[in-house]
Amino acid sequence: MGDFHQFPPVGRPLSALYCPPSPTRTTSAVGRALFEQFDTVINLTVQNRIQDEVWKDLLQRLRGKFAFQMSNLLYSLPLTEGECTKEDVSELKKLMLNENEDEQLDFEQEPWSDAVLVTPRNSVRAAWNKAALRKHCDRTGHTLYDAPAEDSVGSESKPCDMWQREAVSKLREKFAGGVPHRLELAIGMKAMVTFNTATEADLANGSRGTVEGITLDPREPSLARDEKTGVVKLKFPPAMILFKPLQGSVAKFPGFPEGFIPTFPREKSFTITHQGNQKTSVKRRQHAMVAAYAFTDHKAQGQTLEYAIIDIAPTKKFPVDSFSAYVALSRGRGRNKIRILRNFNELIFTKHPSEYLRLEDERLLRVAEETKEKFEAGYYNFA
Repeated sequence: MGDFHQFPPVGRPLSALYCPPSPTRTTSAVGRALFEQFDTVINLTVQNRIQDEVWKDLLQRLRGKFAFQMSNLLYSLPLTEGECTKEDVSELKKLMLNENEDEQLDFEQEPWSDAVLVTPRNSVRAAWNKAALRKHCDRTGHTLYDAPAEDSVGSESKPCDMWQREAVSKLREKFAGGVPHRLELAIGMKAMVTFNTATEADLANGSRGTVEGITLDPREPSLARDEKTGVVKLKFPPAMILFKPLQGSVAKFPGFPEGFIPTFPREKSFTITHQGNQKTSVKRRQHAMVAAYAFTDHKAQGQTLEYAIIDIAPTKKFPVDSFSAYVALSRGRGRNKIRILRNFNELIFTKHPSEYLRLEDERLLRVAEETKEKFEAGYYNFA
């Protein structure tokens, strides 16, 4: 069901289960009616991520008085008072990076050299990952590869012609097989898998780890390093990438060290329109992987970051709200392992984002109390 205090369905915030159903959408009313039929609610009160009691209490207040495992956002709803205090805001201000703090934290040395950025800006995420990967290669001497996706058409898998390549280049990644047009990678790179590649091996969408080996495509011609950038531009995606998940893997692969998983290019088809209204199906081969030195706040959901730099400053295009702030700030373990990149709007901590959510939290709290009373009375004893 998700966490109502995190993000709503993308592009459809009114679809949140706690919102009144839309009179023009039957599915919305049916969904809400089905949801209200659940009369057993268990409030999970123990968590193992956050190790700082002060930080845990601050996040609890950021969620609102009634802390429950759920989520959502509706910008147009009337705002009610939130639970964060002036002291909470002051505590957050202490975590902002400034000149004095920079002298105390050395981002060139562990553990802060491994800090991950969480930001609402995709452009910032991309630039940070690009810079961090080059820094990694400069420090280690590993080669930086630039691998294109391999696109082909027809039953014989012929390369795309000029018009088809032009049409493909105009597509956003999510409309082009969901894998990147180009992938930069290097041995030792921090990476994240972006598809459920091998769930039986604990390699799913969002799995983080490191690239431990790169096997180039046998069709790859002799390699040439760019004299200015030092980047080796490939003609094809690598034949295999050896990935080591942070959480380890229960699966064992013959010929590979324990905990290492061989990954291969993902194949996905999509349709392009070119030369007027001519439509062509394109098959794309590319690794479902990205650099993981920075995440957008949406991609950070569910992640636990040992050391994190959080960006919750306002954006020009999209508002940064209390849900965004909660997702980003709750990725870390406590104040000693989190720093805030720049100043932020204090209202996101002192205003409750949704009256409907507040009322739903109250309803769920009542049902949870009723569930507890039933349990203590032996109602659920089916033995």
